[in-house]
Amino acid sequence: MFNITKKGLTALAALVAAFAMTPGAQAQDLMLSSSLPQVHFWTGQYMDPFADAMEADTDVTFTRFYAGELVGVGRGLDALQGGTVDVVSPLLAPYHPGIFPLSDISQLPVYGTDSPAITRAFQKLLDSDVELKDGKTFYDYEIGDKNIVAWGLGATGAYAISTSGKEIKTPEDLQGLPLRAGAALQTMTLERLGVNPVTMPGSQAYEALSRKTIEGILLSVADWKSYSLIDTLKFTIDGVALGHWESYHAISKDSWDKLSEEQKKAFDRIARETAIKNAEFIEEQAKEVRAAADEKGATFVMVGDMSPEMQEHIATAARDTWTQWIEQTEANGHPAKAAARLWVELVQAEGGQLPDGVKELLAN
Repeated sequence: MFNITKKGLTALAALVAAFAMTPGAQAQDLMLSSSLPQVHFWTGQYMDPFADAMEADTDVTFTRFYAGELVGVGRGLDALQGGTVDVVSPLLAPYHPGIFPLSDISQLPVYGTDSPAITRAFQKLLDSDVELKDGKTFYDYEIGDKNIVAWGLGATGAYAISTSGKEIKTPEDLQGLPLRAGAALQTMTLERLGVNPVTMPGSQAYEALSRKTIEGILLSVADWKSYSLIDTLKFTIDGVALGHWESYHAISKDSWDKLSEEQKKAFDRIARETAIKNAEFIEEQAKEVRAAADEKGATFVMVGDMSPEMQEHIATAARDTWTQWIEQTEANGHPAKAAARLWVELVQAEGGQLPDGVKELLAN
């Protein structure tokens, strides 16, 4: 049940007005929803700038909803398909289990990547005309039959293991350590490391860390600000991306079809431009968070400065995560290996490097 607020009545009035427009009218007022608060970089630094730019360049306007006040985490696709809203940003694909079987591919572990690189690679993955299965491209397979139109957001920075204080120097230090994971693929990585993964949204991590339900978290450093973790996390393994989280900026197909060609072109252009700006912001925010955490005594240890035993342990877990994800996803009938081969090509073109053994895995 939704409470009818003044804002809700405004949105309803806008919706009624849109239906009352003459067939030739081009102005559109769209309902735009984020399940995350404005402090999060996907809301304040993607959703809002996108909407601002569209309103400045076109006669499309938006009625905006924040922090799940209209559509909560994991309900974005239902809201789009059911007509509750016109646009969801972010559409958090990993929180829709089984619906986007290949979209968590960006969470596979790699080395030497950052937010802009993964953002460019992911949009190229969406744009690719390479057929993965039954004549379908990645976009066809993940987006095409869901009655939505979608673009990639700015990818998060590299996901890293951070703890509330425990220093990790040997593989034994990871064994049984309760750490937050946000998605199924991240759980695979943590299990391979010997960690005890606890799946929860990032918004619940602060309380869980405070209560010592978990002792650490798998999360990008830039995200610490969104979830008030700068004062909480004290030790981080840096220099290896245990995945990047990508999500979608999506409009329902019905709402898309009501836009004029000029509006569609602007929507596409601004969505892409905003993603790159979003990624650049995320990298800058990560630097700011690191600096603030440093001042509070946090330690960041580069994986290359860890013992050979730890480096090998992390590399082996990273490779085995690729193997498990491909085999498990293929067993469910999805073209994971074909998608992984294409993803590797795009990530390497952006300067990313693979864990040892992944190239051989994909060659077979």
